[in-house]
Amino acid sequence: METQPIPYYDNLPDFLKAVKSIDSTNRCFGIFPFEQFGGPGEVIPPFRSSTYVAALVTEGTGSIHLDGVPYHIQPGTLYFLRPWTVRAIRKNDQWHGYVLMFTSEYVAKRSVLSDPMREYPFFRKGAQPLIHITPDESNELHNQFESIDTEFGHPTRSKADRLDLVYHLLQALFIKSRHIYRETLSAIDYSQPVSLVERFQSLLQMYYLPDPNQETPIVLTVHEAADRLHIHPHYLSDILKKYTGKTALQHIRERTAFEAQNLIRNTDLTVAEIGYQLRFEDPSNFTKFFKSITGLTPRAYREQLYAIAA
Repeated sequence: METQPIPYYDNLPDFLKAVKSIDSTNRCFGIFPFEQFGGPGEVIPPFRSSTYVAALVTEGTGSIHLDGVPYHIQPGTLYFLRPWTVRAIRKNDQWHGYVLMFTSEYVAKRSVLSDPMREYPFFRKGAQPLIHITPDESNELHNQFESIDTEFGHPTRSKADRLDLVYHLLQALFIKSRHIYRETLSAIDYSQPVSLVERFQSLLQMYYLPDPNQETPIVLTVHEAADRLHIHPHYLSDILKKYTGKTALQHIRERTAFEAQNLIRNTDLTVAEIGYQLRFEDPSNFTKFFKSITGLTPRAYREQLYAIAA
């Protein structure tokens, strides 16, 4: 019986083969024009991947859901994803531009920094993942993506040389993007409270990933989260409320409901089994919780999905 809420891919070739039927021998890096990566009306259901992503949409519209939050895609959209972000895509028409993917090992092997991605605000935990940029900025970054694509496919250079050169071109892309990103978001202040929000959001995301080493899963409560972050629960909720508009408990409840909806949509687990997987000891408590967030019982939610698919 399927027990994983959504697919997750821990290497690039497996992801490309499963999602796009693309055979890739390179486990650490890939770049594709969007025209090669799906057409008009395409829908990619939720999945997780171990890769970082940087993408520029120069033409086309649609939406991308990241950890359940929808973002609008339009011409001049630049977005960045951290590993294991829950991703789902819907294309209204043909997208143009580029999408590139790389693993943390690819960067770590070539950097002297312990956390190379920390240098770029769009890859920080909890950062705004998507911005809309000007035509001039889009043209500049598109040229940089093209240079990376050209070098990655160079016909005569060795694979090792190509990957090393691509790494430096990638850093140039990120440095240019960092300037545009900060200008667009008015130079967000990454102060201590914002860092706390990022760490909480990362904790919340990682809590739902499978952990084969954890025999007895802990229940993520506000107190447990505060313990792990070494702060008082009231302070955690106050900071989250100030910077996100929601308390710690609201974040936990909404994320739990999001994972429950993924399980109902993408597995054949019973309602009781889903409740147990999400740390509810009593199925009736899970049903009450789910209805309080979505307005439907889990069974009614699943029946509604069947009716829409029929």
